[in-house]
Formats: sequence, structure tokens, C-alpha cells
Amino acid sequence: CLLKVQEFIVTLVLKNRHFCKPHYVGRDFWRTKTRTKRYMKSNIKLLIFIIFISNITFGQKVCNEFYNKKFSKSELVADIEFIKEKILNAHINPFTEISKEEFEKNIIQIENSLKDGMTQKDFYFLAKPIFVKLNDEHSGLNDFCITDSIKNNLKFFPLRFKYENQKVILTENYSGESINNGDELLSINEFSIENIIEGCSNQVFGIYKEQKTIAVEKLWLYLSKFCFFITDDFNLKFKSGKTILIKGQNWEELNKNVQQTKKKDTNISILKYEKIKDFGYLTINSFNDKQIKYDKWELKIDSIFSKIKNDKVQKLIIDVSNNGGGNSAIGNLIIDYFSNKSYKDYGGKWKKSKEYSDFMKKNNFEYAPYEKLQNGELMPLVSDENKPSKNKNRFNGKTYILVGENTFSSAMMFAIMVLDNNLATVIGETPSKGHPNHFGELIGFTTPNTELNFRFGVKEWIRPSGKTENNKLIPNIIIDLHNKTKEEIIELLK
Repeated sequence: CLLKVQEFIVTLVLKNRHFCKPHYVGRDFWRTKTRTKRYMKSNIKLLIFIIFISNITFGQKVCNEFYNKKFSKSELVADIEFIKEKILNAHINPFTEISKEEFEKNIIQIENSLKDGMTQKDFYFLAKPIFVKLNDEHSGLNDFCITDSIKNNLKFFPLRFKYENQKVILTENYSGESINNGDELLSINEFSIENIIEGCSNQVFGIYKEQKTIAVEKLWLYLSKFCFFITDDFNLKFKSGKTILIKGQNWEELNKNVQQTKKKDTNISILKYEKIKDFGYLTINSFNDKQIKYDKWELKIDSIFSKIKNDKVQKLIIDVSNNGGGNSAIGNLIIDYFSNKSYKDYGGKWKKSKEYSDFMKKNNFEYAPYEKLQNGELMPLVSDENKPSKNKNRFNGKTYILVGENTFSSAMMFAIMVLDNNLATVIGETPSKGHPNHFGELIGFTTPNTELNFRFGVKEWIRPSGKTENNKLIPNIIIDLHNKTKEEIIELLK
């Protein structure tokens, strides 16, 4: 994905033409809107979104000699001060989880813990909480480096879990052992699951209220690399009474088992339309523009809505309850097929800093209104107004947007624009992760001595309604989707 982004950046710079507002997917990468005409109307929309990926990539590097290098306390303190300075200068709002006083106190505590002779790995685990506390889904500190020997011997936990009602529930099994999905995990290697969750969630970047959920979902990775460091044997106890020894798997073995299991599930498709009674039911499980190129999306969506028109359905459900996002322009495209109303897009704030100003200049970009600001000032990013085009296949009946636990990123933004602009009725469940308002537009740096790369957001995106309290997607109509069929959902709407 990062290579694709780099390739896109190079192409864009060579063309030296249209730039548009970025939207982010997931925690580590972004997609851009392709509808550039709207953004050319105002210079403020020529926002710089060439991020630092060209120079910094996040992953676990192999560095056999550097891994064992020892640093003096003064070098380590200098790196912490460097991190502190960049966050205070450039991050849009580093004090959403903790106060400035708490931030300063944490920095002092970390510096007091530094000692001569520490390695990059030692420093990594002391510095990481600084970024965890940013409450920023797009912040990050790249992994400490490893040796060839560590890489070759690294094992992973071949089970997947979800965090539900403060319980850890088995959802996927790639171990080859007989375990029932749905069973509740109680302990691993005599560590209670409560202790494991607490210990691993402290390593999760992102919104603090979601760190436990993410930690549970990523136990397969975290238990080996970041917390508890269990590298081979996983002794498990389940609420059903089952106890079992699970062997760790290297990456090749685990990946092979995952792929073989996923191949058995042939019912998942990105796009599926069907008529159920007098309803049209359109399932969209992704806004991915890699599997389906954007121009193909246009053709497919138009073809589906032509069929919806011919079917003469009275009501339409667009199901994005399992949509993890992708290109946000696809969401805008879909809106045009069920609404003829103008609607507002996301707005936001952009923090002025010498760091980001220098970054833009280094990439031969300069935005005069931004440069006129004093360092630390915030520039408002005005919400755009989207006007619908003529559309012969537009659906004019009652439309519902179905969201659920797994609605994320651009799919959430799609639902939020529908909700805030009253374009349709949003139904279903509040997503378990992700937030309507979020940080974005990344800048990155490298610590001068320990050579750890880090990043965070310089902009804050605000939903069309401007609401900043209760930062969740709350549907108009709440529906418990657990074990509900499409037919049962339709019956609830009659």
C-alpha cells in the first residue's frame, strides 16, 4: 500500500495540476477524493497532502549492528526532547486525552527513567506511551529494529478474537486444533485475560476508549512483539472448561493457513444487489478502488441503480455495516444515486507550524494564507458544498443506510455525511471503532540518535454538522444486527 501511495505521489507531482482534500482509511494510509473541480473553486482547497512516506516507512527493519548499539543518557534525553518539541509545535491538538500538565509530567518521568547503555528497543518502549496518549488514530512510532535471527525465529499467535461486553471471544482459528468459535478466553500461560488486555492496550496507538478493543483484535501480533513476549507455546483456558496448548506459527505458516481458510468463504463480495419483497437491498462491503477501479465503480453503480429503477422497488437499503472504507469519492458517488439535495462535506482546522511550513517548501509548495499565520495559530478549513448532478437512474424512494460494528473510515464518513445532511435515514448499530471527527494530514520526523521514525496529524477533520461532543456515529434508528437476516431487518422497517 505504501508503495502505491508513493507511486501516486510521484505521478501527481509530475502532472503538477489538481490537488484535493485527503481522507484517511484505517490507521496507516489514506485515499484521496477524485472530484477535483469542486476544490479548484477556492485556493484554500489546494491542500498539501504529500506526506512523509517517501522518507519514512513504518515496519520492523532488520538492522543487525544497530540493534545492539548502546546510547548515552544525554543522547536519549535529547531524543525525548526532540519528540516533545515536534509534538508541541506541529500536532493539531495533543491534549485531548491528557492535559498539558500531564504531558509535561509524563515527559519528565520518562527522562528520569533513561539510563546510560540503553538500546533502541529499550528507548522504544519508554517513548511509545507519548504517542499512545495523543489520542490520534493516525499517530505512530515505527517498530524498534530487529536482527535477522529474531526475524527468522519470530512466531505469532494463530487465533483471532473480538472484545465484546468486556469478554474476549474467539472468532477465527488458524491453529489446526479443535476449538469452538464463540468460546470465551480466560487466560494465556496463567496470565488472566484482564491482565493481558491491560498490558497490551497500553501499546495501542489511537483513541483511548478503543485501545482494549484493538488490543484484543491484534493479540495474534502483540503477544509476540509488544507485550508479554510469548514466542512459542500458548497455554489457553476457556470458559467452556477447555484447556489447550497452541503452538506459535512463523509468518509464512500463519499466512498460508489464513489464506486457505479465507478461500473457503466464497460468499463475500464487494457489491451485491437483490430485491426482497418491495425493498431493494444493496450490500457494499468496501469502497476499495484497487480491486475495482474508480471508473468501474461508476459503471457498476449506474448499472445497479438502473436495475433498481426497473425493479420498481419502493424502498432501498444500502448496507455498509461491514464496509471498512477505501476511496471516499465512492461514497459521494453513491449519494448522487439516491439524493438530489445539496450537502455539506467535512470541514476542519489546520495548525500552523514552522515544521509543516518547511515541509511544504521542501516539496516546492507554498500556501500564502497559511504562511501569514503565526506558529501555533489554527486555520479554519471551510466545509464544501456538494451539488448533485443530473442522474437518470437516481432512486427517488425512501432510502436507509445500514451501519454496523465494522463500518469504518470512508464508509463511516459516507454515513456521517448522509446523517448530518438528512439525505437518508441511517439505521443499525454504532461502529465499534473509528470516529466522525478525527486527525489527519500527517507529518513525520526521525529521532536524531535512536533513529526512530514517528508521525502525527497537523489537521483535524470535523463532521458537516460541526458537532464535537459524543464523537461517535449514532444511527437515526438503532437496530441490533446480531444474527439478523436481511428479511428480518426489512420487517423491522415496515
